[in-house]
Amino acid sequence: MNGRSAATLAVLFFLLSLVSYASAESILDNVKKEGIVRIGTANTNPPLNYLDEQGNWVGFDVEIGDAIAQKLGVKVERILVNDKTRIAFLANGRVDLSISNISHTRSREEQIDYAEPPYLWSGKIFYARKGKFKSFKDLGGKRIAVTQGSNAYTAAPLEIKKHTAKEPVMVAYQSNAECFLALKQNKVDAYSQDTPIIAGVAGKEGVEYEAVGPIYSAGLYGIAVPPNDSKWRDAVSFILQDLIKNGTYENIYQKWFGAKGKFPLPINARPRLPEDIFGKEYSAFVWPD
Repeated sequence: MNGRSAATLAVLFFLLSLVSYASAESILDNVKKEGIVRIGTANTNPPLNYLDEQGNWVGFDVEIGDAIAQKLGVKVERILVNDKTRIAFLANGRVDLSISNISHTRSREEQIDYAEPPYLWSGKIFYARKGKFKSFKDLGGKRIAVTQGSNAYTAAPLEIKKHTAKEPVMVAYQSNAECFLALKQNKVDAYSQDTPIIAGVAGKEGVEYEAVGPIYSAGLYGIAVPPNDSKWRDAVSFILQDLIKNGTYENIYQKWFGAKGKFPLPINARPRLPEDIFGKEYSAFVWPD
């Protein structure tokens, strides 16, 4: 093949790639065309996502997803995920977005994208029977329950390692209910999970348990979307920001986490920017128009 032929083929391949790129549909196009958005959500993590006594799918995550679908003008097809499948289903196209208490981490950024801003602040705690442990140091060498797929599996031992050379024994269960049951049955010494989930899972039985030490591994919950689809990612981002601006997000937040909500949080977990730096106009953590 001479130089001219090679150059011609290179140009043809380039033009074909542009045509292919231009013709590729965004998830947004498919959602609008089908009138359905497939949202991956778990149902074992109260107050974020769970089944009520009547078997209805409820929770903060559920209502945020419903509000996004309403703004899109489409119906929700809710697909059950767990801590292991909530990322995988995005990669293989089973869901269009996942709203399932997904912490925004660097390692997950390599697999998926996130809408902006994060929709809830959080942090992890070690949970144990009252009076059993005084500090993180006491957890060295102990059995710590976590859910399968939770980043607490790596974050918890890293935190304990800062305070003692004794490494904990991490024990993974499929659900938070199983983690708490193992704690109650003394199969593990402590249980680590995000603060809102611990409060929801423990419920009234929480009076017998307490946090060991302060919150660690502070993080952000994000709405996860498949990678390499900026049109869809931005569409979800703008809708989330509109929900924050128009008060819809605040109504949902107050229902679940406000002072008179179902699961009051002692901290302000709303997405926000420091008001003293950005002013009131941008304190709701949204991109400017």
